[in-house]
Amino acid sequence: MSVQKLDRNFFQRLFGICVTRKPSHQDAWKIAEGKVAVDLNSMPELKDKGSAVRIESKNLEEPVLLVHGDDGAYHAFKNRCTHGKRALDPVPGTSTIQCCSVGTSTFNYDGSLIEGPAKGPLTVYRVDHADENLTITL
Repeated sequence: MSVQKLDRNFFQRLFGICVTRKPSHQDAWKIAEGKVAVDLNSMPELKDKGSAVRIESKNLEEPVLLVHGDDGAYHAFKNRCTHGKRALDPVPGTSTIQCCSVGTSTFNYDGSLIEGPAKGPLTVYRVDHADENLTITL
C-alpha cells in the first residue's frame, strides 16, 4: 500500500523538521495530574479538520501531538516516531500521521503502522471532548 507523503525537501526530512507548530497561545492548555486540559477557544490552530499543534513543556514528560482529524474527532499521540524518535505531523486529507524523517513511517489515527521502518505503533492518548474543552489523559 502506498500512502501520500507530506511535501518536504530532502534536508527537512534529513534533519527531521516537522511542519506542525506549537499553539500561538501557550496559556490555551495546562497540565495537572496526568492530564492535559485544552481550551479550544484559545487554540485557533485546531479550528479546521486536518490541523494540529505540538504541545511541549518541561512539565510534560513527553511531547504531545494533538490533531483535529479529518474524521472530525480529536486525536492525541506521544510525539515521537517509534523508528528514530523524530516528531510527527498529520497528513491532511488522509486520516494519517507521518514521521518527519527520511523514513516517513506512516500511521493510522489508532496509532497502527501503515508503512515505513517504524518499530511498532504510536502511543495514543485518550481525548475527551466536552463543549470547547479537551482533556487528554496521558
